[in-house]
Amino acid sequence: MSSKPIERRSFIKLLAAGMATAMLPIRSMADLPPVVGQAAGPVKFKLGKSDWILHSDGTFDLIAGSIRLRNCRPTIDGQSIFVRNTFMGDSPKGKRIIYELEGNSFVMLDLKINNGSLSVGAELSSMSRAPFYFSPLGQARVENVDRFFKQGLGQGGPSGIYTIPKSSDANWGNTAGEQAWSYDSYLTTALLSARNETLAISAYDHYDFIQQCTVYNRPHRKGLYDRYADKENVFFDAGFVMENVPLQNDFIKLPEIYLVQGNNPFDTLQHIAWNISENMVARKDTKTSYHWNSWYEYQHDFSFEQLKEVLLGLDEIKPKIPLQTIQIDDCYCVLGDWLETNERWPRTMEDAAREIFQRGYRAGIWVAPFVVDSRSKIFKNHPDWLIRNFDDQPIRQDNFREGSYYALDGSHPDVQKYIARVFRAFRKMGFTFYKTAYLGWGLKDSTDIKRYNRDKTSVQILVDVMKIIREEIGAGAYWMASNSPFAPLIGFVDGMRISANVDADWTAAGIGNMFQESYNCQYFNNVYWQNDPDTIFLRDENNELTDTEKRSIALWNGILGGTVNTSDRFSTLTEEQLDLWRFLQPQDRPQSAVTPLWSYDEQGKVAVRRYKSERAWGILIVNDTEQRLKKNYKLEYLTGEENCWLFRWNQSDCMPLGELDQIEITLDPHDSVLLYASESNHEAPSDLSISGVMLEKYLRKHNLLD
Repeated sequence: MSSKPIERRSFIKLLAAGMATAMLPIRSMADLPPVVGQAAGPVKFKLGKSDWILHSDGTFDLIAGSIRLRNCRPTIDGQSIFVRNTFMGDSPKGKRIIYELEGNSFVMLDLKINNGSLSVGAELSSMSRAPFYFSPLGQARVENVDRFFKQGLGQGGPSGIYTIPKSSDANWGNTAGEQAWSYDSYLTTALLSARNETLAISAYDHYDFIQQCTVYNRPHRKGLYDRYADKENVFFDAGFVMENVPLQNDFIKLPEIYLVQGNNPFDTLQHIAWNISENMVARKDTKTSYHWNSWYEYQHDFSFEQLKEVLLGLDEIKPKIPLQTIQIDDCYCVLGDWLETNERWPRTMEDAAREIFQRGYRAGIWVAPFVVDSRSKIFKNHPDWLIRNFDDQPIRQDNFREGSYYALDGSHPDVQKYIARVFRAFRKMGFTFYKTAYLGWGLKDSTDIKRYNRDKTSVQILVDVMKIIREEIGAGAYWMASNSPFAPLIGFVDGMRISANVDADWTAAGIGNMFQESYNCQYFNNVYWQNDPDTIFLRDENNELTDTEKRSIALWNGILGGTVNTSDRFSTLTEEQLDLWRFLQPQDRPQSAVTPLWSYDEQGKVAVRRYKSERAWGILIVNDTEQRLKKNYKLEYLTGEENCWLFRWNQSDCMPLGELDQIEITLDPHDSVLLYASESNHEAPSDLSISGVMLEKYLRKHNLLD
């Protein structure tokens, strides 16, 4: 990050038409050309006050600013409950409704007004079994909502803010044209008004049931041939997937569902996420992970000899790269036989762990606790351990790498003992970093399969296994989850893969999904855990990404504040690539970037990182689309300051652009620009990382300069 002055000729060249990235300072509103994609600015977060309104027929409304949920009622398996009698009265914090059902069973709702939220609690009594799906807030007619936030069940989403679809007059005649739609959301959901008023919805406890919300419509057509779209209502359900499990003493009290009203989506969702993390005691204070894993370079062909080569390559790099962990991925055994190594590794993985931790790194290991290869001894010797269909046949879950793969039944006591033994053994070998994959295979709907214990939900069974793993690896071990559902893992894991698998080329399903999910899941980064957007590719070999794409991906991952990792062999990287990797070094203490234009702006991605001691910000703008991006950005919307001294920034240079109140940028597809915005006319320190680490000071403190 040189402080040398930039020549005027170079500056003009930078701004010339046809550049992949151009940036033009705009000093006043009078100088502005016609606005191109100018987004409305963020507003200071403020909670709103919501209220319940009860009706004599047992239905109720929710009023949250301009947002209305009308004629809410409890539903069972998507149907309104059949009520013999309804009783309404006061409760300690609000109103209570008791519904007497046919068969002398009861549903009781507590509609509460809390400090900063509403909540609905539910109790079911005189029922021997739970419904499959119960919604205390069901069939609510939605008013004054034009968008909704949908959170995916787990890795890969899809998550994001979506516009409420509108039926059109298309598809009339011989083609049915009702245009019905329905979208499910998990963990956290939000309804948004045209003014960005936000109603966020979630339970604060996710250890027993999948908490699911659904936004859906009921369209109608009119005219001959169903030619015209008619009146259309949008509805909302919030409830729990209970899987028809038996109820102890014919009674259950469900977790409360909370509804929080705020004046913008990001802060409202983050507010409710913090409440969830506190209630579920999330592991959000673990040192930020900065690690290497073997998969994307070697895949399942990685060997003990190659591990030693990687370590020797790291030994030769000066100054030393302060990686925390070297993680061995899927390569060392037949899946399922975790403690029986293949011919590429020593008899046990203890020798591998020793090679790693003797050099001062955490030793990491990949395990998929529910996955069993049909060629494994576990599959052959313990067929009763597998999840089966109702014809008592094991259910194949997937077939990849020319094998067939099955899932262990996490409710089986012997399976639980085996999983405990595996992780206990790895801990004794010296592994202190664990990446667990395919945890979704442990979340199997109990009504669809035959398993050992049919008295628990899939969530309860998964949580039982998660408790076992955390106990065996120890409280101090770093646990990264992959291919996993989100909600039941809060409180157990330190890091969570949030996007689909990426590869060394830019595809919508890979890198495209990474940008979508990392952007839309940033509200809970370092709240539930450290978000892991997957690996960074800097290498030249075996890489279809352009240099521009590699840099955009690396900077994006680095600025967000989650895990930072790569599979590249550092011995093959150029000095420039090594400098970029060092530039991504995260803070030890988890710190997140903000995404100030989230929900205001659908084009491109913007992330901002605050550097308090420098009284400055890092601003990264990425064009993750396939079209050229040209936009104006007011600095006030990004930093909160009307004017900043602005610099174009990278790991080796800092180019002054002057004191500005806004900027115009032009980016080609997949390009990015990193800016340093300072309260004073001081450029970025030459050894400042994108996360705010003073690199030379860090290396001196940890004796890594020699």
